[in-house]
Amino acid sequence: MEKLRNKMALLDRIRLTEGAEFEYNEVAILDAYKAADENKASLAIKILSILGGLLAMLAFLAFLFVAGLYNSEIGMVAVGGLSIASAIAINKIYHKIILDTFSISIYITGFVLLAIGLSEMGLDENSIAMSIGLIALSALVITQNYIVSFVSILILNGSFLFLLLNTEVYDLIHVYIAITSFLLTYVFLNEAKIISATKKLAQLYYPIRIGVLISFIIGLSIVGKKGGLPLSQNYIWISSIVFISIGMYVVSVICKINGITAAKTKGMLYVFSFLILLSTLFSPAISGAMLLVLLCFLVNYKTGFVIGILALVYFVSQYYYDLNFTLLTKSILLMVSGVLFLACYLFTTKMLGNNEKI
Repeated sequence: MEKLRNKMALLDRIRLTEGAEFEYNEVAILDAYKAADENKASLAIKILSILGGLLAMLAFLAFLFVAGLYNSEIGMVAVGGLSIASAIAINKIYHKIILDTFSISIYITGFVLLAIGLSEMGLDENSIAMSIGLIALSALVITQNYIVSFVSILILNGSFLFLLLNTEVYDLIHVYIAITSFLLTYVFLNEAKIISATKKLAQLYYPIRIGVLISFIIGLSIVGKKGGLPLSQNYIWISSIVFISIGMYVVSVICKINGITAAKTKGMLYVFSFLILLSTLFSPAISGAMLLVLLCFLVNYKTGFVIGILALVYFVSQYYYDLNFTLLTKSILLMVSGVLFLACYLFTTKMLGNNEKI
């Protein structure tokens, strides 16, 4: 109730500031707040719902195969399509957390059965992937349920990656990473604009944010593991160039937000930031993780910030593990990198702490 009173007090202050022309639907706001409070669930609960849905899916698939459904390709396609449609219908009609596990289980089951059925019917793998991706995109447009939307984004992402890997054009992973990085930056820096655009986008914003973030991490994982894919080392720097460009733009946004206008201070911040990002030119996973940390810190997205920190630690460790240097050389490199980061932290802390003097 305290949060509700704070929201109403904020609206009163806005009304006094804007004058008599400011209008809002108090009843609708109260109804929306109560509905959100009744169905409130943390990210951990939503993740458990997804895991529970996966386990239920496996059990249901085992039952269907024991029952002999796999003998009928048409049956699998029909049951798969019906399962997807039923999951979407449930989430359009009902808005209860308790139904999420059930709906997500039949939703994922539907895609699995549909893919297997189409494969058994002799449809080309790439065509199956594109069909699955289009269905997931359609479901994303139709329903705004958090978990279903999140899973739809991951399925759409998986379909794109499957096409990329199945056609063996591995170096196009840089295009995938560039797209997800630009999309991630836009979503993070334009939260207010997206949420205020339409009611549907407001409901889709949070699953899109975490879905794009996970998709971005998946892309970084592919280029972050040396030898994971036969990527040409002649093009490995392409993703880093994208991250450096976006990173420098984010630094300019931070300078603007903190009121840093002095040319000397801004120049030193740009130089420090550029040198740090440039040092990761041949390890795009590290610069990508840095970009994620920077974005999440800027918008105060704690979940993403933790994910970014863990990713940064992992990719740095993986990079130094893959280096063909002696242990002593690796230790020196780590020490120098640590000193550089500490120097950057102290400098930026001092500059931002005294921004009123700048």
